[in-house]
Amino acid sequence: MKEVHLICNAHLDPIWQWEWEEGAAAALSTFRTAADLADEFDYIFCHNEVTLYKYIEEYAPALFRRIKELIRVGKWHIIGGWYLQPDCNMPQGESFIRQIQVGHRYFMDKFGENPTTAINFDAFGHTRGLVQIMKKCGQDSLILCRAGNDPTPAIQFLWEGFDGSRIKVNAGGQGYNTPLGGAAEAIRNKANSQPDDVVCALWGVGNHGGGPSRKDLADIEKLIGEGSMKILHSTPETFFARIDPKIVHDKSLRTSMPGCYTTMARIKQKHAEFENTLYMTEKLCSAAALRGLIEYPERELDDAVEDLLNAEFHDILPGSSVRAGENNGLQILDHGLLTLNRLHARAYFALTAAEPKAAEGEYPILVFNPNPYEWETEITCELMLADQNWSDTVAYIPRVVDADGNPVPAQITKEESNLNLDWRKRIVFRAPLKPLAVTRYSIYMDLKPKPEKAVRQESGDIIVDLPELGKHVEIDGATGLLRSYRLNGKEYLAGSAFCPVFYDDNPDPWGMGGFQLAGMGRNPKPFTLMQNPDGPFAGMKPVQVIDDGELYTAVECFFSCENTRVRLEYTIYKKNDAVDVTADVFMNDANRMLKLALPVTLSGEYIGQTAFGAEPLYMDGRECVAQRFVAVRDGNPLKPCLALFNRGTYGSSYENGTVSMSLVRGATYCAHPIGDRPIIPTDRYVKKIDMGERTFNFRLTAAPEASLERLAMEYNMPPYACNVFPVESDEPARNFRLAIADRDITLVTMKKRDRADSYLIRLFNGSADAKKTTLTVGDISLLLNFGRYEVKTVEYRDSILTELDRLII
Repeated sequence: MKEVHLICNAHLDPIWQWEWEEGAAAALSTFRTAADLADEFDYIFCHNEVTLYKYIEEYAPALFRRIKELIRVGKWHIIGGWYLQPDCNMPQGESFIRQIQVGHRYFMDKFGENPTTAINFDAFGHTRGLVQIMKKCGQDSLILCRAGNDPTPAIQFLWEGFDGSRIKVNAGGQGYNTPLGGAAEAIRNKANSQPDDVVCALWGVGNHGGGPSRKDLADIEKLIGEGSMKILHSTPETFFARIDPKIVHDKSLRTSMPGCYTTMARIKQKHAEFENTLYMTEKLCSAAALRGLIEYPERELDDAVEDLLNAEFHDILPGSSVRAGENNGLQILDHGLLTLNRLHARAYFALTAAEPKAAEGEYPILVFNPNPYEWETEITCELMLADQNWSDTVAYIPRVVDADGNPVPAQITKEESNLNLDWRKRIVFRAPLKPLAVTRYSIYMDLKPKPEKAVRQESGDIIVDLPELGKHVEIDGATGLLRSYRLNGKEYLAGSAFCPVFYDDNPDPWGMGGFQLAGMGRNPKPFTLMQNPDGPFAGMKPVQVIDDGELYTAVECFFSCENTRVRLEYTIYKKNDAVDVTADVFMNDANRMLKLALPVTLSGEYIGQTAFGAEPLYMDGRECVAQRFVAVRDGNPLKPCLALFNRGTYGSSYENGTVSMSLVRGATYCAHPIGDRPIIPTDRYVKKIDMGERTFNFRLTAAPEASLERLAMEYNMPPYACNVFPVESDEPARNFRLAIADRDITLVTMKKRDRADSYLIRLFNGSADAKKTTLTVGDISLLLNFGRYEVKTVEYRDSILTELDRLII
């Protein structure tokens, strides 16, 4: 006889077609109804998401007390245990850890509950990186409803992570909802459609709350009484204890809604910025606190983390909400970023206070390196002159030196301000930085005759040839595109690269259409170089060199197609292998998708970064989702990959040797295709997503695959530099040093352990090969053995390093 475990739930999006206040109201109503029905019927109501329980705790404390009692007697069950149901592709691995950590802490504090089954009913795909994270956070199973569009081997299977760990998964496609008043028949159908002897059936009215109804519970009692199946009100943990799947699946459950990984660019970029700022700030605060300069701001950082977790909700981060929901998401992210900026400044200025006072005429530049190794890189800072210089004949020329007075290679570029006055300077210099510490450089101003601006050839091709680096770069003066990128005699481009290309699209922000699953957008239409730039680019030349100095050459080019304009800026570095590309997009066309095309010479696999891993991506034009890098790897693992790093651009595709980065879509807010009905009304104007100016940033380089994780972190978390005139501190700083022997074992973050006087150091091996390395803190060292793509946590307490077997404690 088939055994059916009923999981009663009420899927409720805190933000979707509504703002958060309406989501809170729906939670209040749903939870009250579920509690009232628990007094009449013998069933178990199951619900997750800290966010919703916090609404109950604050706005309906009496109901919150009732729920506590229902949990005690077994008629209400906390499921999932995460902070909420986030998108499961775009967050970094550390962010997933926080979803689980903060969720478990809340549910343990409030209810004494620690769910071992994760729940993510409605996310639009799930990264394989979740397996290791869940396993090392004490969870052994997962229920989801969207297993993606790639086939899975069964409804019940073992999911294997990058590191070889496994969890049980139930990936039933029957959905989490049942119709109001039609639950019994829906349960019968769900049970009969599953081939296994022991199955689960999710039921309850959802998508805006509701949960169980009196009629549904009465009908289910009759269904149980029929005796054709063994049906029991249950919990996810009880269900998983009864199944023992044998089939193993070792791939990500790739996206079922490919369009939403490009929609709402502002949310996505700000989310990436938030993650980078959070983990940078935690490192900075740890460095300052361990030197005895500040108290670690645990409570304030916790508040910021909750902002990040709320913003990762699967209808905020993917961009599938109404415009008010987008605004809610931006408000949440901005609130957290403001908190982080203040904490960042507190720790940074505390570290700089240990520095001696400035010498006469010195502008001290104090640079924090967030990495546990010496790092030589380009550093950018702005500073104000001591006084305004109004002269038309002389100007202050910066000279950068190290602590011993040795000159440092530097270059002046345009400051952010547009005051036509010699008053503010923006300087780029390249120099080594001490590990996880502040390094001091000094700028002195020499008053000299005002130099003529060095202007290179602006007609014809622009060529930067650097034999000492084995680097050769060409920009085609006729097209404005990158024509050659050659390193050590190897040409990596198979044609003109970074061409903006329009595709026909539709208003649906999710990209649910069958044609979109095969490839986002149709009928490619390349942009062309503007011979007479107009609109925001009026007065510019089609191709113009804007900087040319010791460290880099920068070139900008202007393109158009239909009503949209694009500016590309190439920064060709002269001391490293990289070329940076900035795309300023002025989007003014609906139902279009914009990509940047990059034809490459390598013919190996197309890969991308995901949470604590890297994996092969589609190579047939289907839309892919990756995080901070995509790359094409050569068939020979000893040869470099061609990599493209980004700051918050998650969508891309690859076909016929061309990488195409998905920048922006002219979709419509929350436009859901339903049958043959029009997607949007035509009797009035409805607002479009992502109209106006958006900026996208990339770095092109060639590097070993094992180094891509580190290089992506360095690009997304550059050193922090500021002109600071140190003020003496009341207390001398304690000595503190942290170092990792293998640079490619990345320091994900370092933070104070929750409610304990110790620090947690999170480390990740971003390689498919096992590695050994030594972690050194102060005078003590610990040898660590990493498996492939393994993430570890080390605790530092009282000058003792301890490797932990879990990610959260």
